[in-house]
Amino acid sequence: MQHGAPANLQGYQLDQAALIDLRELRYQWFDHIFKGAEKPAALQDRVNYQVMGSNEWQHASSLEAMGKGTLKFYLDAAAATGGETRRLSLRKTSDSTFVPHNVDLADRGDAALPPPNGIVSKSLQLRNAVVFVSEPLKHAQEVAGLFCGKLDFTVNKQDLDLSIAIYELLPGGDYVQLFDPVYEFRASYVHDRINRQLLRAGERQQLTFKSDRLTGRKLDVGSRVVVVLGVNKRPDRQINYGTGGAVNEESVDDGRVPVKIRWYSDSYIDLPIRRTAPEAALDGGTVKGGANPGATGPRG
Repeated sequence: MQHGAPANLQGYQLDQAALIDLRELRYQWFDHIFKGAEKPAALQDRVNYQVMGSNEWQHASSLEAMGKGTLKFYLDAAAATGGETRRLSLRKTSDSTFVPHNVDLADRGDAALPPPNGIVSKSLQLRNAVVFVSEPLKHAQEVAGLFCGKLDFTVNKQDLDLSIAIYELLPGGDYVQLFDPVYEFRASYVHDRINRQLLRAGERQQLTFKSDRLTGRKLDVGSRVVVVLGVNKRPDRQINYGTGGAVNEESVDDGRVPVKIRWYSDSYIDLPIRRTAPEAALDGGTVKGGANPGATGPRG
């Protein structure tokens, strides 16, 4: 905002439409407010955003109005094609199947690892995480707004620090991060940021959430959606060992018992979308919300 948009941001090549003169735009806004000049075209509404991959700007009256519907992906326990990834499915397959996820918080052998960096990458950092991958998109889709979802799980701790990263996996093999930085949250504060609500160790429970950062991007035909769900154990983050006590007073000794989670298959991620085709995104899939077949790329 101070120096203008760079042509390349952490490996991502910006659309030409995104390279606007922000200094000049400020003066145009001031002229509109103080001198009665015409409102700048780039600021037509309350939310104005450039849709990555579409080379255009879009405008909305609110964050909620950015998306006309949602694309719901369930965190399916079934294995995806190849490797150890799981499947992102447009249909819930079971309430009882789950993905096991174990993390040893006392193992600090990764303390020297650098934090993840780069919006576009050839591979993902999957340490302490489970990965879910969709089938290739059959029709272009626009993602526009905040994502939300529900996690259905059991865990042997009273608290967790979690991260959710969402990517577009391009047909050529590159991963494009859709939300930057990744969404990180402490489970005990996800519903109330003032009053802590501890988890129930050993019991099946649910957490609903909504991201803090928005995005706008056109997802092309053949791309896949990738969700990386992780327990936060980065060397540049405070470690939450899950005792239920004050995290500032916990130590590595509290992590001797590894974190053991079961992610049940009715957990899901809701992506806000503006539909670019009347058909569903994937074969056999459904999209909730109003359709807008004439819309073009997302806003981001």
